[in-house]
Amino acid sequence: MAKNKRKEAVKQAAAAAAPALSSKGPSWLLFPAVLVWLLVVLINYKAKNNFFLVNPFDTPLWLAYFHKGFELFKYAPQLALAGVFSLFAFFTGGLLLKAVAGADNRDIGGLDWLLFSLGLGFGALSLLTLGLGFAGLLTKGALLALLGAGLAAGAARFKADFSPQLARLTADAGTIKFSGFDRILLFALALSAASIFILGLTPEIFFDSLVYHLGTPAYYINEGRVLASHDNLHSASPLLMQMIYAAGLLLSDDTLPKLLHLASGLFLCGTLFAMGRRYGSVTAGLAACLIFCSVPMMGMNLGTTGVEIGSAWFTALAAYALFLFSAREGGEARLLDRTLLLAGVFAGLASGTKYPALFTVVAGMAVIFLRRPSEGGGRSVTAFKQAVVFGVAAGLVFSPWLIKNLAFHGNPLYPYFAKIFGGQLVDPFKWAVLNSDCFSRDLRAAFGSLAGFGQFLFHPWYLTMSGAGNADFLGPFILLCAPLPFLFRLEKPALRHLALYVAIMWGLWAFSTSMPRYMIPTLALMSLLFSVLIAGAADKALKWTMLGLLLVVSLYSAQWVNKIDESQEGWQVVFGLQPKAEYLAVQHSTYPAPYYAAMEYMNAALPADSRVLFVGESRGFYCERKFTASSVYDENPLFRFAGASATPEELQAKLKAAGYTHLFLNLAEGMRLKDSYRLLPWTEESIKVFNGWWAKYVSQLWSDVRQTQRDYRLLFVYTINDAPGAGPAAQNHLYDIYLRSQKK
Repeated sequence: MAKNKRKEAVKQAAAAAAPALSSKGPSWLLFPAVLVWLLVVLINYKAKNNFFLVNPFDTPLWLAYFHKGFELFKYAPQLALAGVFSLFAFFTGGLLLKAVAGADNRDIGGLDWLLFSLGLGFGALSLLTLGLGFAGLLTKGALLALLGAGLAAGAARFKADFSPQLARLTADAGTIKFSGFDRILLFALALSAASIFILGLTPEIFFDSLVYHLGTPAYYINEGRVLASHDNLHSASPLLMQMIYAAGLLLSDDTLPKLLHLASGLFLCGTLFAMGRRYGSVTAGLAACLIFCSVPMMGMNLGTTGVEIGSAWFTALAAYALFLFSAREGGEARLLDRTLLLAGVFAGLASGTKYPALFTVVAGMAVIFLRRPSEGGGRSVTAFKQAVVFGVAAGLVFSPWLIKNLAFHGNPLYPYFAKIFGGQLVDPFKWAVLNSDCFSRDLRAAFGSLAGFGQFLFHPWYLTMSGAGNADFLGPFILLCAPLPFLFRLEKPALRHLALYVAIMWGLWAFSTSMPRYMIPTLALMSLLFSVLIAGAADKALKWTMLGLLLVVSLYSAQWVNKIDESQEGWQVVFGLQPKAEYLAVQHSTYPAPYYAAMEYMNAALPADSRVLFVGESRGFYCERKFTASSVYDENPLFRFAGASATPEELQAKLKAAGYTHLFLNLAEGMRLKDSYRLLPWTEESIKVFNGWWAKYVSQLWSDVRQTQRDYRLLFVYTINDAPGAGPAAQNHLYDIYLRSQKK
């Protein structure tokens, strides 16, 4: 009897949570209208995109090599360390959550408490690691002491602070009941997760990661501290995720940062599920996760050490805390509200992942200002004060990155707004190339003609139909769902706030850039909005048609991620079919002009106190010696010093004053990028100084020259001698390139 009552209570709670969704027009017209849209999108998509050409029932890699599953045990140490980091975040974040939101915050449920604790804990791990770096303590011992202190503090407060909350979590989890269809959604999620997990275990070859997501943490670790890197513009970005990766690199290789990144994706899905369940149903929560994972771009990003997935997680946590405050059902929304303060803290953490994530703060303030009077809004003075509380909390959490840039570059928002804040300037040509690479929106072109405005207005359509790369592959389902928010009445305040938040985030993205990857935080919340609308639709035909399409698209997407993994060939390392060094020594998709063989040589042969200047190569990760690897948007010190020197001896003095002992030249990479990024900016005067210096002071130590289609390497390591005449001069490949360019 008690069991039946409990089941009935669960059903009633689910029914109460589900939003009452009524259509804005005639209900009988809703499904036919949506069906026409679905057919138009799918017919055009199949004609213009090869997404549906893969066979969703092909055997995925994880299943094809299931007999090699024992090879995964080699990752047990990194998996255990990822667990230790998560436990540290849980304990540290739990204590911080009590301090920020209060011990008896009625807005926060059991599952919410777990997710908020993990988010605060990982944010704290990043900022504490940054603090170690500023203190010159970026060492394995200092990090272990930090982890030990966090774990000890959590253990000491376990009975008082964690046991009651864990009891609430257990009770909350006990109310989650999965229907038969929910189990199908879980199975589809598991298929996607398996392919993504294998991709996440592969050695890192993502260009941006090798340059700065992992390259900058490696630079800091080799130096033993956080310090200015004037030759890598990317190092001035907010580095919240990168400092988490730095903590991982202090204890392991690139596998641990990749697992920590995968963990952020897992916790993001947990957050979407919690929000979907609260504002819709269990089915809505699971569908939100599957919609998000059905975007092929997400799977590709989850398998690397990027920052967008982490940014999406902190953004989702900020939005969730904000909605708990702004759409509170019953109870007064006070000015100094603990839940509002928590939302501001998460908005600050989200902003710390990258500059575009500052949109999180703007969208949050819009929700605070534009609430209806019945939802605690409408009183401009109160809303203004609440927005100030939210913004100040976000600003304080974000401030370490501003202070870092102010100290290192003289501009808190470097490289942006130099005309306002002053400080270091970026070369105008390089700045234009950077904006082009970031797909910065040209508003003059977008609004200067009817055709341009049409492209801007219908960008989601064009992007969906043409995108097929790791930075722009949305798949069809997001576009299929696009009309839904306009067809339903969002009667529940939380859904109105969610729709407003998504609209503001989308608008800020659309007016600033057209790079789909920068939209991932918005897509996460958009997936949530769509899932609640689909799962809560009263029209059963519409609901089950959309859910059926979601399952089909998710199968294709999981297979697409599997095909990406196949093409990059890193799975051979995962299943023990190829050594990691052998894999990284040759080129793969997204990994041109491989440089790892030179890193392997330098790590083994160069003295521990060496300092290497990279030329023609901006990827610094995998180098275990102190190094300078200039980004493609910065001028390499070699060319800068040559241009500022009148004699070879003056150039030698500048290089030695900077501490350089060796040069690494990736000639193949330099030739690949030299024209588009002006990587070799010689002048007639500087090349003469350089040639004289090269003839006197440079000797070749090592080379690896291979020029087959499969294995193309032009790698050279040189020593910079203290005195001239130490041996015969090495071949001057940089001068050879200069001569060829002069003949064109």
